[in-house]
Amino acid sequence: MGAVRFPPRFAEGIRHFNAGAFFEAHEAFEDLLDEVEGDPRWDLLVALIQIAVGYHKGVAGHPGAVRMLRLGGEKLERFPAVVYGVAVEQLRQRVMDDAALLAAGDPPGTHPTHLQPRIVMTRG
Repeated sequence: MGAVRFPPRFAEGIRHFNAGAFFEAHEAFEDLLDEVEGDPRWDLLVALIQIAVGYHKGVAGHPGAVRMLRLGGEKLERFPAVVYGVAVEQLRQRVMDDAALLAAGDPPGTHPTHLQPRIVMTRG
């Protein structure tokens, strides 16, 4: 039996997220939930959905961005540094940093040390 992977359309959500199209990323990840229900990929998708929604809210200036980023970041804590090819720990650290910046009134992506958030895929 081969390694467990996400459905091929998972890459669409990654592309949207990495392009800053956070609403579209959340929709793409949501569309995959039924295909992975009952296994740990479901939990990872829920975290990615919450993170994408958090960034969408943050960029749009809607309330709830900090809460959604923290919820997603906290869900990522239960995963190893890399799982299903996703660099989870790298993303989790970035999300929690951005949640702290947002809580302090600094919108995501505007802090001088931060570029746009990205989901990094790896073979780790």
